Amino acid sequence: MSEENVELAKEGIVAINETYKTGDIGPWQRHVEKSFDADVVLLAPKEAFTEGEWQGREGAVGFVANQMDVLEDMWLRADDFIDVDDDRLLVAITFGGRARHTGIAVELTPTHLFELRDGKVFRWQVFQGRDDALDAAGLSE
Repeated sequence: MSEENVELAKEGIVAINETYKTGDIGPWQRHVEKSFDADVVLLAPKEAFTEGEWQGREGAVGFVANQMDVLEDMWLRADDFIDVDDDRLLVAITFGGRARHTGIAVELTPTHLFELRDGKVFRWQVFQGRDDALDAAGLSE
């Protein structure tokens, strides 16, 4: 497994959790500036919590900010890191919080596929199910 890719993902999780905890987008924004390609594309299907296509570093920051607008008391943990190859990494996560307007607890378990070039994320796909992510990575079980 590419330890550099796993470390990059772990740093991102720390930055997101710090952002969630403080309500300050700065930690996540600094991570994105350091670790994401300027032209990164983030794809989240309709079934995902925050859907759509997000462009550039601003899009990657906006994706997390959008989640913070909808949920409060957010948290995130990595459940599994799956090495695809030197330039691709799957990260199965669990995240949750409370819906801001209803107070209903939310917990989701998407899997994210990160594609890297020159050590920076240039494509980020969110999958509702682990099997879909494995298929997209060519690792069907």
